[in-house]
Amino acid sequence: MRRYSAFLRIVTALCIGAFLCAGLCGCDKQNAAAQAAVPGAVAADEPGQEEPLQWHPEDGYICIVFGYGFNNPEFHEDAIKKLQEKYGLEEDGGIIIPLIYPDSLNGRISNIYDIITEHKTKGVILLGAPENTHRTLTKLRAAWQEPAAAEADGTEESQPDGQQPYPIFSFMPQDDILGQESNCDFVLEYERSSSIEEELNQETELLDKTVEQILIRAVRYIDEHKDPLPPDDKLHAHVQTIVGDHKIHRYTDSESGLQAINHFVIEQTQEPLE
Repeated sequence: MRRYSAFLRIVTALCIGAFLCAGLCGCDKQNAAAQAAVPGAVAADEPGQEEPLQWHPEDGYICIVFGYGFNNPEFHEDAIKKLQEKYGLEEDGGIIIPLIYPDSLNGRISNIYDIITEHKTKGVILLGAPENTHRTLTKLRAAWQEPAAAEADGTEESQPDGQQPYPIFSFMPQDDILGQESNCDFVLEYERSSSIEEELNQETELLDKTVEQILIRAVRYIDEHKDPLPPDDKLHAHVQTIVGDHKIHRYTDSESGLQAINHFVIEQTQEPLE
C-alpha cells in the first residue's frame, strides 16, 4: 500500500511538472508572436547580435540619394534590401526614402528639394552626388533661414533661428566640392594617388568592400544622434566611427597646404585600424 501511494505521488508530480512546462512554452510562443506583430520590430538573427531595432516614422525620414557610381542595381539593390531589413522603407511604414538618380528624380537632382521638404526629414545622405546638387542644398539652407518664404511654399523644415535642422552627409560626390563642403556636415572621398590606373583600381576595390557598410553605419548614426555634426575638433572622430576600419584624415589642399574643416579622405592604405 505504501509503495502504491509513493507511486501515485511520483506520477502526480510528473504530471504537474509537464503541465507547468507546457504552460511556459505556450507563454514563450505568445510573447514571440506578439513581438513579431509589433510594426517596425526586427529580431536579431542570432543570439549575441544587436538588439532588435525599432523604426518610428513619426520621428522623421532619412533620404538617401544613390548618385554616380552607386546607382547601378548591383550596388543599390543589395544596400536598400539591408536597410529595409533594419529600418524599413517609407512605402512599408519605415523611415528610409531611397532615391536612385536619375530614374527616381525624373532626371533632375533638383527634385530632391520637393521630396525632402514634403516629408518630416531627420537626415540626408548623398552617395556620388551629381552636378548641381549643392544648388539644391543651398536652396534648402535658404528655406531654413527664411521661415516666411518656406511656409509659403509648404516647407515643413523651416527654422526660425536659421539653424540646420538635420544632418547631411556626402560620400564620394561628383558635384562642386566647395559647394558640398559648405552645405554638408562633412564630405568624404577617396585619397587620390599619383597613378590614375592605380587610383581607379583602388576606388573600385574600396567601393565593393566598404561603401555599403559605411552607408549602413551612417544611417544608424543619424538615427541615434539626430542633430547635425558641428565642424569642431570632434568631427574627425564622428566620421571615423562612421567609416569604420579604414583610416581617414582631413583633406589638405595641394597648392595652399590648408586643411579642410569638414572634408575627409580615406587613406590609401588597406590596413584596418588597430
